[in-house]
Amino acid sequence: MGDFNAIMGIEDRVNGTVVQENEIKDFRSLMEECRLNELGTVGRSYTWTNSHVYSRIDRALVNAHWMINMPPMQVHVMDPQFSDHSPLCIELEAETEHKGKPFKFFNCLAEHPSFESIIREGWNKETGI
Repeated sequence: MGDFNAIMGIEDRVNGTVVQENEIKDFRSLMEECRLNELGTVGRSYTWTNSHVYSRIDRALVNAHWMINMPPMQVHVMDPQFSDHSPLCIELEAETEHKGKPFKFFNCLAEHPSFESIIREGWNKETGI
């Protein structure tokens, strides 16, 4: 997470100079080569301003290992207060008690010729739990 002083696309700057390909290619290449992804954000759209130009240059980047092993999270782009940068705050979702998937039964299964014998076999099977 940090100030990368780079934009990734034309939507990352408002009211400044026209975004040129050479401004975005290096940062995009870095993201691709390092296999990084940006965490989703909520709040302000831009993280830096000089009161005329607004840019998104502060980001929270993670790799696939992080995304697989960490709980769902989002980045809050907060009000800048006294800085020209908006602070970022990563919010992890609270761990919830794992509840299994709800049981679903499709009536069409009961019409299968082997339905009763399969159910009977399943009920009589020892689980070993």
